[in-house]
Amino acid sequence: MSNAASAQTTTTPGARTYRGSCACRAVRFEADFDPSAGTTQCNCTICSKTRWWGIIVKPSAFRLVAGEEVLGDFSRSEAGHARFCKTCGIRVFGHGDLPMLGGAYYSINLNCLDDADLSGVPVMYLDGLHNTWEQLALAPYVDPVTAAKRA
Repeated sequence: MSNAASAQTTTTPGARTYRGSCACRAVRFEADFDPSAGTTQCNCTICSKTRWWGIIVKPSAFRLVAGEEVLGDFSRSEAGHARFCKTCGIRVFGHGDLPMLGGAYYSINLNCLDDADLSGVPVMYLDGLHNTWEQLALAPYVDPVTAAKRA
């Protein structure tokens, strides 16, 4: 069984349970989602500088497994909280309540998934930098390490 397969457990048709963590593994989580439904990358300064690549899930699809005591909270408004590990500084997930996102949500940083191969997953690039939230592009994710090995 590959590492990517061992990190996933089927929960419902199309959805799987993914496990993730910060760099020091103090914060660990599980989330149920189907990445083929689409992911997003925003070009705002926060998302660009933290290399955020996200997917939105309902609160019932997210479980914090460890690390509540080391979670920091950065928020620009009550509508959203970016949670990060105070030990290693990695921005792991976010949560909030926004009507435009269907109410209460969790946003998972896909860069924090453990051993998940997301090659080919659709990525919608959004213009958060200019606060228009227009779609700039839609393209499949290409893992640069895997792509370099093929070249």
